[in-house]
Amino acid sequence: MTFRNPNCRLGIYYDKIEANGLYHGVRFSTVDVVGFYLGHKKGNNVSAVFKGEQVVSGVKGKYEAENGDGVFKIDLKLRLKIRFKVWCMKTPKFKPKFDCEGFVEC
Repeated sequence: MTFRNPNCRLGIYYDKIEANGLYHGVRFSTVDVVGFYLGHKKGNNVSAVFKGEQVVSGVKGKYEAENGDGVFKIDLKLRLKIRFKVWCMKTPKFKPKFDCEGFVEC
């Protein structure tokens, strides 16, 4: 995952990052990522490993079809706690949520 701050006047504190891996709407893994500060016009690449032990119930037919194609559709839901820093002041925490789509080749 890449986090980017294009703003030149404020910094962003990522206090908590919870990433949920979903396969066709069914969660198969949750990862907590270590928080960090992202300064002005900076970026940060963050790695997370999502593991599933077995085929999620109810989607076995979709799994078999995608396994034949060699490409799996994985959704990612992020729940964050962030604060903004403007000069020397920090805002209260916000709790935004993001949904991302991705494809994994095997």
